[in-house]
Amino acid sequence: MEISEEMKKLPNRLTMFRIVLVIGFIPCVLANNVIYNYVALGIFIIASITDFLDGHLARKFNVVSNFGKVMDPLADKILVFSAFICFVELGLVPAWMVVIIISRDFFINGIRMMAAHKGDVIEASWWGKTKTIMQIATIIVILFLSAIQNTIQLYEPRWENYLENSGNTGKFLLSCIYYAPYWMMFVAAIFALVSGFDYFFKTRKFFDNEV
Repeated sequence: MEISEEMKKLPNRLTMFRIVLVIGFIPCVLANNVIYNYVALGIFIIASITDFLDGHLARKFNVVSNFGKVMDPLADKILVFSAFICFVELGLVPAWMVVIIISRDFFINGIRMMAAHKGDVIEASWWGKTKTIMQIATIIVILFLSAIQNTIQLYEPRWENYLENSGNTGKFLLSCIYYAPYWMMFVAAIFALVSGFDYFFKTRKFFDNEV
């Protein structure tokens, strides 16, 4: 089936659209406003959907381009790193976890560049794909919990006291609201570390003559 020029450009346009979304995403995350909290959640979900669509369409129409190979993963990193840095600014997650995640990506990109100079292509591993899924899930959960928490706070400022005094169920819900972001980020950081070591040990040959 003949594919129009406009359809061939669609995957790359979705990639650029995802980058543009970051411009609206950052102020919505940082805004101390319930409506903006939900807008930020919606923007991130839409951006995550475009991440799936651009790769799917590129493969379906067989229009994988050099632009897409470079800009698609870059757009993902801009979106994910923007969310994590905003979470640090808001005090939702520790900075050291974000440093691990970002450092891992710089390290792997360096390995990919070394491999490319030698004519090799490093495919994404299972650990790498799981790491990406975990990071996206973590961001969505944190955005959702933040929006819910701010909504309840708006209508019932003393909601924490009610949960604290409503037995084990209430205390469990309160713990989830407060600690779920930390532990999900911790798991995401662990996956980032493990996938980083996995890439390193699989590509040690690139370092044999360098160090």
